[in-house]
Amino acid sequence: MHRTSCILNLAAALALTTLSATALAQTAVVSKATCQGIGVAPQEPIGDREGHAITVSQYSCHSEGGPLDGTVMTGTIIFEWNKGVPAVMLVGSGVFRKPGAIAVFQDNESALSLTMADGKVTGFTGTSKGVYKLSTGSLASLAGKSYTTTFHTIGGGQYVVERASD
Repeated sequence: MHRTSCILNLAAALALTTLSATALAQTAVVSKATCQGIGVAPQEPIGDREGHAITVSQYSCHSEGGPLDGTVMTGTIIFEWNKGVPAVMLVGSGVFRKPGAIAVFQDNESALSLTMADGKVTGFTGTSKGVYKLSTGSLASLAGKSYTTTFHTIGGGQYVVERASD
């Protein structure tokens, strides 16, 4: 039960995002980030019906490739869970940082599905999309641009986010 709870909570830490692998293949600038939850709270039942809950999670990632190469990203995401339905993001945002540069992003939509094996939760997969709200220094070219992401667990409490900027 504890492992399932941890995976569910880590899944909520995703915030990041996107549409599909097809969208990534059609967009030229792609970065890959390895992430982990750093402040993963347990699901909080809302109390209005069975299986309705939220998770509030924080995460940290290291990015490679594209303009985000070498950045450290931190973010927060809140997911709403409805029994038997993929989780839907309510709020998601964060910051990419590297010396002399910052990019602030806001996820506009994201969905997360749990992966199962033998009736047990083994991880998660999902997509999201959003926009860079503020960018400076070597990341300034991202200001106002949109992005899409896909994400999935890779084991060891980590997950990978692939991000394509338009």
